Amino acid sequence: MKKAVSGRRPASTRERPPSRQKVTEKALQATNLLLQALTDAHLEFTRGSAAHNLFDKLLQVLLELTQSEYGFIGEVLREPDGEPYFRSHAITNIAWTDELREHVARQIPLGLEFRNPHTLFGAVLTTGEMVVANEPSTDPRRGGLPPGHPPLLAFLGLPLKFGDEMVGMLGIANRPGGYGPDIIEFLHPFVATCCSIIVGWRSERQRRSAEELLRQREEELRRHRSQLEELVQSRTEKLRFTTQALEERQAQLIQAERMASLGHLVAGIAHEINNPLGYMTSNLATLTQYLSVFTELLENYRELATAVGPGLQGPAAELLTRIRALQDQEDLDYLLSDVKELLKDSREGAQRVADMVQSLKAYVRDDSGQPELVDVNKELATTLKVVWNQLKYRCEVKSDYGQIPPILGQPAQLNQVFTHLLLNASQAIPQRGVIHVRTRHEANEVLVDISDTGHGMTPEVISKLFTPFFTTRPPGKGVGLGLSISQGIVSRHQGRIEVRSQPGQGSTFTIRLPVARDFY
Repeated sequence: MKKAVSGRRPASTRERPPSRQKVTEKALQATNLLLQALTDAHLEFTRGSAAHNLFDKLLQVLLELTQSEYGFIGEVLREPDGEPYFRSHAITNIAWTDELREHVARQIPLGLEFRNPHTLFGAVLTTGEMVVANEPSTDPRRGGLPPGHPPLLAFLGLPLKFGDEMVGMLGIANRPGGYGPDIIEFLHPFVATCCSIIVGWRSERQRRSAEELLRQREEELRRHRSQLEELVQSRTEKLRFTTQALEERQAQLIQAERMASLGHLVAGIAHEINNPLGYMTSNLATLTQYLSVFTELLENYRELATAVGPGLQGPAAELLTRIRALQDQEDLDYLLSDVKELLKDSREGAQRVADMVQSLKAYVRDDSGQPELVDVNKELATTLKVVWNQLKYRCEVKSDYGQIPPILGQPAQLNQVFTHLLLNASQAIPQRGVIHVRTRHEANEVLVDISDTGHGMTPEVISKLFTPFFTTRPPGKGVGLGLSISQGIVSRHQGRIEVRSQPGQGSTFTIRLPVARDFY
């Protein structure tokens, strides 16, 4: 969508108050910024980004959207006796001395803990309810500020609840004019996103504990394996196969839980954004109709002025002269055409937001477990829309969709495979390159080729690609489960994945899936 730069006005009109179109355009920009931030958040969540880094970005967006001076986002935990306390995941450093500021800066990545209930902040923690204080100095819940602390002019504290449980909270302060129902309503999707991410991270910590336990058991298995091989080679071989099956099953469970958390997260975002987007689109359509009425009315006024102009005298003639002078000064024809362009651009922008929300909902839709007819071209297009933000800075994507029949499968699982392969292709490109996506029909199979111009792979690396926990990325950048899970999904669809690659010449992954039986 092109930017609405056509709205430049003559110098005589630049001091006018913002029009309704500009207010609507500003609201749409804020909604787009919120959507982009929440979309980036859930994508970073699926990649396993650190909590401090992710929430720090969200806090910056929150402060920008609300025009607040400082704030925090974090998790509510419990002491052994059940008393709640707060641990920050992101917080503005407002320390009032150099020594304290350095100490806080060191502690922020680790999380700061707060337990004082006798504050505005503590009121949210102990009651689990929202706290709005636009005059903190007279609020009975205040706890006072230490000497040198920046002034507190307004405060908004919001609990993050999962069901009846408060899992976290966020707070912002010093917004000019304070905090009202409009800003609280606008932040509903942001609050829902932060809550879902914290719940997801709690599940992630449990999964990591289980994964560590599994790794410890595997290490014990390796220590005793040499002794077992000396006693009976056949039993050791059987045990090796059993261990590998357990690893693959564990990987599948981890990914399934992560995708379930992502599904709930995106569904909440889509629902919250669709509501304001619906009435914004409706308002733009109504405004377009009103404009056509005003345009026709102005044309009639012009015809009337032309018809009666020569015969007018006195005050009426003077009024007609002023009307014509204003019309020439403000360039009425330009204003009418420009308003139409602004409305057109706004409607296109709203439609793009609606399309992105629809793509996200399709990408994470619930998997019924029952196979259905799948249009592979359509699912690839949906996946590309969702991961495009991760690809556009590193590569150009060229798509070549052939005429292919449907397959029988589960769309949500196939989208996982396409996502893994596209992101892997992007990560294989050092600086800037090309990813080529191609579909075709051969005999009784549908083929999907995903090629990249990256650094390629050696035969030794290719032989280990689908082994659980094998990765060529640096520690902390991946756990080596994506390709193993993808191979398992494709195998359950009665298909297979083929790899062609040479060092320095890029790689091509080909997915072969059988055509639905009634179509060959």
